[in-house]
Amino acid sequence: MPKTTVLFVCPDNSLLGPMAEACLNARGSGLMRAFSAGLQPAAQISKNVSRLLSEHVVSAQGLSPKSIDVFLVPYAIVPDRIIYLSDVKAILQPSSWKGTTSSHWWSVTDGGVLSDDFAACSAYLKRIWQAIDGLIDPSVPSELSTGNKVA
Repeated sequence: MPKTTVLFVCPDNSLLGPMAEACLNARGSGLMRAFSAGLQPAAQISKNVSRLLSEHVVSAQGLSPKSIDVFLVPYAIVPDRIIYLSDVKAILQPSSWKGTTSSHWWSVTDGGVLSDDFAACSAYLKRIWQAIDGLIDPSVPSELSTGNKVA
């Protein structure tokens, strides 16, 4: 059975995307693989990522901000799903993705401004875990999914 590939997209890929990538890779049981990218990647990962993930016994090793451009070049991995983790506009998908890649939006920040405050980051991670549980097992209700749009 082929793995489902998920690409998490966020503004700068310093906090939300890397946390979601690590969590899905940890919980996906080898059936899903996750990547993350930012529209305008930051220079480094948020200082809170390692601490938050380690509290859940999830490794932050290898996580770094990446540009969405890495996934748009020819011969790059084609995701089955793109999950936008904040209120960002959908990317223009390459023609090779048409018909195979679905787009989804999770309101991880509750529509608010992204904060690097530890308590806020902890709340984001909790929402990410809940949404991932719903992704892996659709019978688990998820309050985050604001709709599925096929792009």
